[in-house]
Amino acid sequence: MSSASAVEDFVRRQLILEYVERFRNAYCLKDLNFLEQVFSDDALIITGKVVKQVKSDINRNSLNNEKIVYSKQNKKQYLTNLARVFRNNKRINVLFDDIKVVKHPAKADFYGVTLKQGWSSDSYSDMGYVFLLWDFTNPDAPQIHVRTWQPTEFNHKPVNVDVEVFTIDDFDI
Repeated sequence: MSSASAVEDFVRRQLILEYVERFRNAYCLKDLNFLEQVFSDDALIITGKVVKQVKSDINRNSLNNEKIVYSKQNKKQYLTNLARVFRNNKRINVLFDDIKVVKHPAKADFYGVTLKQGWSSDSYSDMGYVFLLWDFTNPDAPQIHVRTWQPTEFNHKPVNVDVEVFTIDDFDI
């Protein structure tokens, strides 16, 4: 029985990697229809960007000149903003690396995916960690319930992925 479960988990992980690649391609191809389908209607989406602060007389000697600006959005807000990004950029290139898939300990159809994302477009580029909470209850139409973004480094120091980046344990399902 345990080998059948291991095979099922392996097949599920392969399916997850396939959907992660389709998800990546949706950004490159500006495929809002796919993104509309894959995000659940109640999705929690946290985007962010690192902003360099201009040094003033008060913080001239400060080494920490960056701050992270996060934005919590629902599906409609996120896709509306993304449509604007798609319109304003001829070229968008998204790369995924260091993909880690973790099965939820209690919910068999839920998986957390953490990956390093490189985003490059005509007007903006960054590198960050993306966390996706996938629901494969319906394997023909999996849904993303949570998508987060966090920078790979902050104030010129690498982010500790094992401690500082969201995981499946950070969300109640």
